[in-house]
Amino acid sequence: MMQFRRKQAEARGTAAGAGGNARIGRNVTVMVLSFVGNYAAAFATFPYLTRVLGPMHFGMLAYAMAITAYGTLLTEWGINLSGPRAVVACRDDPSLLNALLWSVLGAKTLLCIAATFMLVVLLGSGIGAAAARPVLCLSWLGVISSVCTLYWLFQGLERFKLIGWMIFVNRAVTLPLTFWLVKKPQDVTIAAAIQAAGPVIAAVFSVFIAMREGLLRRPVLSWRAIMTRLTEGADMFVATASVTLFGAANSIILTSYSGSYAAGIYAGADKIRTVCTLVPAQLGAVLYPRIGRMFERRKREAARLTAYGAGLTMLISLLGAAISIAFAESITSIVLGKQFAGASGVLRVLALSTVFGNLAYFVGLQILVPSGASKLRSATIFATGCMNVALALLLVRRYEAMGAAMSFLVCEALILAIYVALIVRSRRLRRYLSLCSVGRRHVAVHEGAEA
Repeated sequence: MMQFRRKQAEARGTAAGAGGNARIGRNVTVMVLSFVGNYAAAFATFPYLTRVLGPMHFGMLAYAMAITAYGTLLTEWGINLSGPRAVVACRDDPSLLNALLWSVLGAKTLLCIAATFMLVVLLGSGIGAAAARPVLCLSWLGVISSVCTLYWLFQGLERFKLIGWMIFVNRAVTLPLTFWLVKKPQDVTIAAAIQAAGPVIAAVFSVFIAMREGLLRRPVLSWRAIMTRLTEGADMFVATASVTLFGAANSIILTSYSGSYAAGIYAGADKIRTVCTLVPAQLGAVLYPRIGRMFERRKREAARLTAYGAGLTMLISLLGAAISIAFAESITSIVLGKQFAGASGVLRVLALSTVFGNLAYFVGLQILVPSGASKLRSATIFATGCMNVALALLLVRRYEAMGAAMSFLVCEALILAIYVALIVRSRRLRRYLSLCSVGRRHVAVHEGAEA
């Protein structure tokens, strides 16, 4: 009888695993198609904006977007990563989920106020290009809207179709407005307002869907809960903030030392680089909550899913980088226009960096964070981010946009090397990864040893 029950349990586990794999496949497909559509829409406007605005005014827009990236970063406070983990813990209790929602909204409101105060100080000090200030102020609407954007909630609930629909509606509104209203370089402020409309739409739909689904109910505010959200997101914030020491910081450094033209060249190449990160990023977003749930009780399945995701990430990254490097001139000419002739070399360097960056992001998020090494991950990204700023300050003065790209490449490769070294030195993580090749009969032995 006991043997029969054990076989039944194994059969249910196998069926659940198959169903889980199918669901993962569907979620990955939904997210990839959504973000491919999002980037397709963005790339429909991107070449148009580079040609209409020109390198200088496009550089102003890139500068404003870099500043607002820091504002959004502070307002988010790593909740886009810590939030889904908190949702997983209380997804079956509506009252706890509602309390979590309000504590996050309260924390993000306080952070947004702090970020806006910093913006006022920045504008008052006269830092940055004066001509870009109206563009910056309009772009800041996106920071304010990020308070109510609930992608983190739907990710934790694995409601990826909702995220897909929100992205679709977002682009369906902003795409035609760009072609309709932006006609000349002086329309850069209008372009900034349209860019900010995206987060506004996402915020409105987030709140509407959460209320309709019964997820957002009567306000439940607690200072202790708000402080808990800030504490839980601190490590993720440091890591996410450190990431901006690569992209956004390089745009600001280029604007300050080489002018808007060089910043525009770099921003154009960097925008194309993001295509190489599209599929790996969505794969990581889908696997993150699932691996987090499996890590404690179903380590073998988590390890196998991690190995599968890492392998797929590497394959896609190599393919994307190879295409970008081989056809850099054609890509930049078609996408950016002839005014951005210097962007092809920058694109080659940035495309190569995605091979290291995509895998490092996956390894850090899917292995180090679930294993409790999020502080090491954050410290690594912060240290290399500071290194990128130092290298960029040295190289930009001589090599301009290419110098910023070279600094980015070196630091992305260094992050991956450090992550690999941390895993190799950790007996616990080596044992965890070895489970992906362990047979079923030995699973209990390994998991018992791990415990």
